[in-house]
Amino acid sequence: MVLAAGASTRMGRPKALIEWQGQSFLRRVIGLAEGCGCAPIVVVEGAIELPDAELGPASRARNDRWSQGQLSSLQVGLAALSSGAEEVSGVMVLAIDRPRVRLATCRALAEAHQRAPERIWQPALEGRRGHPIVYPRGVFAALAGLPSEEGPRSWLRSPAIEALRSSVDIADRGVFDNFDRPEDLLRLSCE
Repeated sequence: MVLAAGASTRMGRPKALIEWQGQSFLRRVIGLAEGCGCAPIVVVEGAIELPDAELGPASRARNDRWSQGQLSSLQVGLAALSSGAEEVSGVMVLAIDRPRVRLATCRALAEAHQRAPERIWQPALEGRRGHPIVYPRGVFAALAGLPSEEGPRSWLRSPAIEALRSSVDIADRGVFDNFDRPEDLLRLSCE
């Protein structure tokens, strides 16, 4: 699942359509999902309608409540995946503003999920957890029922959910990126 529903107001232009290394952030992040074997791929849009040409193999889900934050987009994406023909064992959640995540990181997370599909998987570097995150099917209903004011962060820290969390050690600083403002893009020009 690719979360791309925000208005990008701090950036001043749609983050999904920013070009880097010859492709848009959206196409790059969809490529990460493709490259590690995620299927189906759902892109959650909201504030702007994303061009069909950028979606590739992904389907779109529309979040009309995008202004309520990322949790609302996650819930829309989960509903789209749950109503699809394919039964999925989990979902890797990729955010549009983290285009520097390496394919090797996504593959390591997908492999960890295959080994232990009941766990919540996150990449970890130097004792910190980052993104993307892989949620197992067993927590979809709980995520779908979270109130918008709670969000997944506090839910992830609850004792019952914390017991399900596991990390994959990686060497990828892109898991901590968050490109929100024009000045953040300066980090991209250094590569």
